[in-house]
Amino acid sequence: MPDADLEPVRPWQRRVVLTLGFLVLVHSALLMLWLAPSSPIRDLVGSRNLASYVDPYFQQDVDTVDPSVQFVDESFQVRALVKEGTPKSQVTEWVDLTKDDVQDVRYDPNPARVHLIARRLATNLNRSMFALEPAQRKIVRESKVTDTTSDRAAALNAAGDSSAVVQNYLAYDQMATQFASLYAASKWKGTVLQVQFKVGRRSVPAFSKRHDTTIQDVSYLWFSFGWHPAFHGSLEAQAPFDSFVKG
Repeated sequence: MPDADLEPVRPWQRRVVLTLGFLVLVHSALLMLWLAPSSPIRDLVGSRNLASYVDPYFQQDVDTVDPSVQFVDESFQVRALVKEGTPKSQVTEWVDLTKDDVQDVRYDPNPARVHLIARRLATNLNRSMFALEPAQRKIVRESKVTDTTSDRAAALNAAGDSSAVVQNYLAYDQMATQFASLYAASKWKGTVLQVQFKVGRRSVPAFSKRHDTTIQDVSYLWFSFGWHPAFHGSLEAQAPFDSFVKG
């Protein structure tokens, strides 16, 4: 038996609830259309119309939930000094390893770990370089192939006030040298004598400029490193690079 104390739902209350429910459905549909890739329905509504609704109130939220959002793009490039059959050695062209990796893993939800190494090195080297003082970055940029690790550590410590920052940089510099050397040995014929690398970093344009500017229009901020003696690894260390580069 119905409770006599309960008041019946009035018509205006039902209309308010239905209206709110309708507005929530429309709002959700517009957000889904705005996040969705191009389609006939999305094109019918219009990208600018969707943006004019979403931008003023929900821009930050959309940045957070957009699965394709990427705030920073980084580059790791390598070149080498190679000697092949003649007394004179040759400097190779720069190779952008991160660019090649992006092409190789496109649409691959589970890429091989080897395709992620160059980008992780770029990230770690960029962070370590930003942590150095300007005078220390100059030392890194102008370092010579004859400089030992101890020489560079002493010079970097003398130009800064944090030995931990210097040790962090030197660790990633060693990783990058070994990676670049093994890659170069697989990439170019002859004997790899020296390697050099540089890392770049650029930020995604402001969300409000997405219709006029893409990340491809933004220039990299580069950190250059001096030449390093090539690292010659074991056959076991070189084999995966041969398979990766030549395969």
